[in-house]
Amino acid sequence: MARAHSAYTVDLSQQNTESKVLPATTYNPAALEIRGSFGSVQIVASDEQLAEIEYAIQQHFENKKISDSPKQTIKDVELDYSIKEGIA
Repeated sequence: MARAHSAYTVDLSQQNTESKVLPATTYNPAALEIRGSFGSVQIVASDEQLAEIEYAIQQHFENKKISDSPKQTIKDVELDYSIKEGIA
């Protein structure tokens, strides 16, 4: 049996937002709440799912740091080597 899939997009990129996790209660699981001038969005999730969301966000920033860091090219290495040879 195929499961239904739906996707929701909320563009927060131009919004001032406030985010927090609403703790679980006896009747409701925890929820990630994002508020802005658009209103609010709540993602109800288990602690394991919240941890997975946290990990995905951390990975995004780790990957961004790596991709934003300057990369050495072969010419950079050759130039560095030539400078060291010239000094020696």
